[in-house]
Amino acid sequence: MEIRELKAKDLKTLAKMLGKLQPSSINSIMTGLDRKKNQMEVGLTIFRVIAADLTDDIYLWLADLISKTPEELDAMSFDTPIEIVKALIARGDFADFFGQATRLGKKKPSSTTS
Repeated sequence: MEIRELKAKDLKTLAKMLGKLQPSSINSIMTGLDRKKNQMEVGLTIFRVIAADLTDDIYLWLADLISKTPEELDAMSFDTPIEIVKALIARGDFADFFGQATRLGKKKPSSTTS
């Protein structure tokens, strides 16, 4: 499975997702980033927080990262979403990327539309 590089469009996608999160969820992410835990731990914490609130959004994004449709991702191994996240984290820039997206998501005013 090939995972494409993170691009500018991913920052926009993540900022939109993070903008939908409850303030307590964003605080959990920021706390993890501020504590400077290892990147794998930070990345998995971020994934758990986002996936708990935004399952459909994160699923669409993960499918896009591997150039698959959500239906094709459905047919893959149950651990594929976690493997995608782990591969992104292993690249070394995952926590910083999510930190930027989180800050963008916090700056955007809440929207009542999806």
